[in-house]
Amino acid sequence: MKKNKLLLLIIVVLFIQCKKDDTETTYEVTFDINWNAEDFPVKYPSNPHFSKIIGWSHSSSSDFFALGTMASEGIKEMAELGSTEPLSEEINDKIKNNEGYKLVVGDNLGSGVGKITVEIEVNKENPSITLATMIAPSPDWYIAVVNVNLFEGNEFVSNKTIDASIYDAGTDNGTDYTSADEVTNPQQNISILDDAPLSNGLTLAKVTFTKK
Repeated sequence: MKKNKLLLLIIVVLFIQCKKDDTETTYEVTFDINWNAEDFPVKYPSNPHFSKIIGWSHSSSSDFFALGTMASEGIKEMAELGSTEPLSEEINDKIKNNEGYKLVVGDNLGSGVGKITVEIEVNKENPSITLATMIAPSPDWYIAVVNVNLFEGNEFVSNKTIDASIYDAGTDNGTDYTSADEVTNPQQNISILDDAPLSNGLTLAKVTFTKK
């Protein structure tokens, strides 16, 4: 009898775990960054680096970080200073308001070439991931993947690799890596950076999502 109860308990636990796996999962996300002087020679800075990566999992309908929207104070601070606050607070507020699922803050990169890896949970209601890291030094530029939906064909994808985009937060008028601070007034919408020195058509970073 005890063996039967134990077997039943194991079956129940496995069933619950399988149901959980159907509705939520974890992804390892790797930014493979290649900001080097040979491919990006125009005024290449002497101290290239990237801030701590920050982002969240959320519904595919979220427009936070979206092109054409106004950067929040948190996005502005991330893009100009590499700060994870108050952006982390803004994201947590959205999560508390059932507008997202999980916040993640990862490592920085102390050079222009290397990898940053984080793990983040998603679920069926929040299958998309947005992650960003400041290009430093720069006025208000950052690389990011925005609203990447990982639920396709009624299941979570095993792997996906995309190019990170280079964004201008629309908050600083600087045109060079070391331009003096000059507030953009009025503030402009988030846009793709399509001016020198980074707009040479090459990919700055590949981003891979791997289901755990």
